[in-house]
Amino acid sequence: MDRKTKGTKQKLWIIGDSFTGLRYGYDSWQWSLYENFVGKHIYISSKGSRDTQTIFDIFLQNIHKIKRNDFVILMFPTLSRFRLPLKYPYTDVEYTSDDKHSQTYENPICGMIGNAQHKWNKKNVAITPEEVELQNNHRLESPLDELDFEIFDSNYKTSKIPNFANVTEMVNSSKVFTDNWNVILKSIQLYVPFKLIYYSWVDELDSSIVNTKHIITKQLGFWETLYDLWLKTDGQSGIQGDHHWTNTMDKAFAEYIIKSYPQYFGYESKIL
Repeated sequence: MDRKTKGTKQKLWIIGDSFTGLRYGYDSWQWSLYENFVGKHIYISSKGSRDTQTIFDIFLQNIHKIKRNDFVILMFPTLSRFRLPLKYPYTDVEYTSDDKHSQTYENPICGMIGNAQHKWNKKNVAITPEEVELQNNHRLESPLDELDFEIFDSNYKTSKIPNFANVTEMVNSSKVFTDNWNVILKSIQLYVPFKLIYYSWVDELDSSIVNTKHIITKQLGFWETLYDLWLKTDGQSGIQGDHHWTNTMDKAFAEYIIKSYPQYFGYESKIL
């Protein structure tokens, strides 16, 4: 993707799960922000099923590169998610404006994967080349790759006791863990010299610190997912069971951020 810029060094940082991915290409809320951003640089890190800890870790790994005038957005999922260590790390950046040929360019990697993304182990028999690639990309670090993937699947129920996934999700979403995240997020936000904004597509963290689903819905006046659209149109539009935002919601969310922080974006939005 190319874009005409104003030549400033300010950078837009966006880190999260699939909700920070460029689902609609140039019509995605992230790209809309970039088109209106006062700077010429952007860094987008996204991955489906990514957990809160990994998102925050990626932010901390980059914090030494974030300048005072940069603008940072972290998008958090449900706290119940957990992560697993991969045998082969992957590049965590979906899109960056940095010059890959520059001597200062870094290629960040991530060695964690959300448990919902892990569907393969050594006992699976890959059939197609695509499945072989998926199997390799999702293989866990030894000795975890010796275990059946079902123990990491929260939908897999045993007749006796909850499996590893169920127990871990209960721990991660506990009140103590939630309160701990609230304290950490508030402390970091008060400490860093740059603008750091938190958003979440669920209502679990403190809404005075994180712009949760309730806050976003209140500010935009609506909340619309692809599944909502599917229900409204009797399956003619949208996607059944897909709780990501519609393109309309994407545009409204971008407009909301731009109007909330005009010092970082053009006063006249070019989105709608």
